[in-house]
Amino acid sequence: MKKLDRLMSYPARWRRSRGFGVHSPFAYHFITKVLREKDAEYYAYAEIAAFCPRARRAGFNEIFAGKDMSVPEAHMLFRVLCHFNPTEIIEIGHGHEVTNIIIERAVPQAKTVTWHPGKHIEPSKGITPFILINQVSKDHYDEIHTYLAGHLSDEEAVVVVRNLPNLPANRRLWQELTASINFGMGFSDNYMGIFVGLHSLPRQNYEIIL
Repeated sequence: MKKLDRLMSYPARWRRSRGFGVHSPFAYHFITKVLREKDAEYYAYAEIAAFCPRARRAGFNEIFAGKDMSVPEAHMLFRVLCHFNPTEIIEIGHGHEVTNIIIERAVPQAKTVTWHPGKHIEPSKGITPFILINQVSKDHYDEIHTYLAGHLSDEEAVVVVRNLPNLPANRRLWQELTASINFGMGFSDNYMGIFVGLHSLPRQNYEIIL
């Protein structure tokens, strides 16, 4: 039934992905100029693509993880990081060489901290952290959910949740977070979810084709 629903909603998602019916100026710009930017050729695109799994046949050795990241997804994550230009990044579930390269090339000055169970991470005051969630362990789901929900109840953050179709815990986290926050905008294509948790934005969700 879910596959049928996705198929039936495709025309509406296709139109929304091109800005049709999107009335928020922020959402329109973010969708058309960041998430779905197709014309610009960023300086780091070739290097990032070389680290993605499908580029292995081009000669790169297999010292990296992130085996599930496609080139378009990697490029989009790079654009999102460039757009928000965060000074602090919290990574949950390490993406290894793929995400390392994306972060280093997009925001080389950013401080990156990897989340570990039982480790209390408190972002610096006055900044909006970028929280990148690659993988959520079922054993630590409640701790991660409590940490994110607690931060977003009082503060702002940009949260990216990857691997939505492959990891049920990631999908559940995305659904529960976006259902419990009363501000900010969510953008998702059923593969990746991007929640822009800014108090200045009204609570809206956009199902699009990334």
